[in-house]
Amino acid sequence: MQNVMCFPTPQGWMLIVHPHDKYCYLFDPLTMSKKNLPSLHLEAGPITNLVCVLSSSPTEENCTVLCADMDKKLLFFCQDGDTKWTFYKYNLGDHNLSNVAACDGKFYGLTMQVNFATIDCSPNPRINILEPLNFHWPVGTSATISYLVESCGEMYSVERYKRAYKSNKTTHISVKKRDSSRQAWDTVYSIGGRVILLGWDDSSASWSASELGVKGDCIYYVETNDKRVYCFDLEEGCISVHMPCPRLQPSGLTPIWILPAS
Repeated sequence: MQNVMCFPTPQGWMLIVHPHDKYCYLFDPLTMSKKNLPSLHLEAGPITNLVCVLSSSPTEENCTVLCADMDKKLLFFCQDGDTKWTFYKYNLGDHNLSNVAACDGKFYGLTMQVNFATIDCSPNPRINILEPLNFHWPVGTSATISYLVESCGEMYSVERYKRAYKSNKTTHISVKKRDSSRQAWDTVYSIGGRVILLGWDDSSASWSASELGVKGDCIYYVETNDKRVYCFDLEEGCISVHMPCPRLQPSGLTPIWILPAS
């Protein structure tokens, strides 16, 4: 993993891209398993703000790897057996994707205007803008980071509020669950005893709290240049601070979550 670009996925696998020859593959850092992917040739351009998700485990047939470069309004994807990536430059007018997720083999997105969207890949790539989420800003906050998270076949949206755009302090977190029958989002204070892990780079994942040995119905996250782990309790609405690695020296970089691969 040295001298390469590493991008986490909610499924535990990591997308590894070599910056020079664009050779890339999926990598499970816990088992050292590897799944080769087509090379990312120069038409993709320099990778800037990338989020990667999988439709299923790479060990299953018909697994689709979807990457979204948010800054370039570019989606690129491939399926098992493909020899090259398919690139889709989208134009959503006033909307722009800020996050992507996978649920039950399908892809979904969240726009910067906080609208939910469906993402269709091959044979005809398309993004369909659906309903807004309508979050209410807590008093004293002026910036937010939005996440789209799949957990046990359900779609959740997580809003992480800050005092200012470049602030390093999260003041509140709100979670909504999608009701597909109503195409509506409801605020929830429980996520079925599971946990949601948030990264600074719009990445996120969900896992069983009992398997990880942590308290359920909580949102765990880290801040830039900070060696502490923060926990937002959905039921109590409070933030606790943990110091799992007290001797760790802050590097200026933000850690990423690595989960057991699924």
